[in-house]
Amino acid sequence: MELIKYFIELLKFSARPLTIIYPIPVLQFVVFSQSTHDLNLLLIAILFSFTFYPAVNLWNHVNDVKEDILGGKYNVFAEGLNVRILGVILAILLYLAALLIVLKYGNYVSLALFILCFLITWTYSDRLTLGRFLGRLKDNYVTELTSFVISYPSFTLLIWTFFEDLNVKAIALSLTVLFFVLFGVFIKDIRDVSGDEKAGLKTIGVVFSPSSLIKLAYTSIILYYSTIIVCVLIDVYDVTTIISALPIIPTLLFVKQLKEKVWKLSLETLPYFKRTLLMNFVSIALFIVSGLLSQS
Repeated sequence: MELIKYFIELLKFSARPLTIIYPIPVLQFVVFSQSTHDLNLLLIAILFSFTFYPAVNLWNHVNDVKEDILGGKYNVFAEGLNVRILGVILAILLYLAALLIVLKYGNYVSLALFILCFLITWTYSDRLTLGRFLGRLKDNYVTELTSFVISYPSFTLLIWTFFEDLNVKAIALSLTVLFFVLFGVFIKDIRDVSGDEKAGLKTIGVVFSPSSLIKLAYTSIILYYSTIIVCVLIDVYDVTTIISALPIIPTLLFVKQLKEKVWKLSLETLPYFKRTLLMNFVSIALFIVSGLLSQS
């Protein structure tokens, strides 16, 4: 019974945090909509993501025990060495499973991107191997942000290689996805970061004030919409994709209202964030639908 309990907890932790890569396969549908419409390839892309990203999450949580304890957060890996060993083994097995999928269904470019993504996600969290001596990428806001800026476009390009060879559209899409994801990264870091502070870390959430993080988040989402508009104008995205940029109108209104409130997070401004998040997902849904219709 104890083993089953821990296994269930590991499954839960493998899906934290919730992202558009796993356990909700939005990114895979985004790439699918803009490339070859082959359902078999879509399933391969989802299968790969659902092995790679649980490995990333488990490895991250295993290495975050110290910060979670200091911050008063529950972490199943804090319950004992055996659980941590099990988590490390599962993470490695999942990374290997993802590698096998790349070797079977990808190409040399896929493999190169996989190695890059693996190295970044491993060293981002690692304090058990080389990270014990060199430090972790996530412990400093510069290397933390650099990790995001490299890993998200690289992962998007990796998913693309399951469908088609890399091209200008793939590179443009990787930037569009990056700016979309960074909105969530900055907003998420407004949360309680007491564990990071007590551990003496200089993470994004510790170094930047909540108002600065809000500004960065909205700058990122405006850049997301801008990439769509520009890519439509230069014929990289189909003209129908422009509908996915329409939510920029209410988003700019939210920016105006937040500026009037001095970029503060409060009960009064919270609805703006919720509405922005809704507009973000309306946009990404329209992006997928327009991509599918343009090639049907």
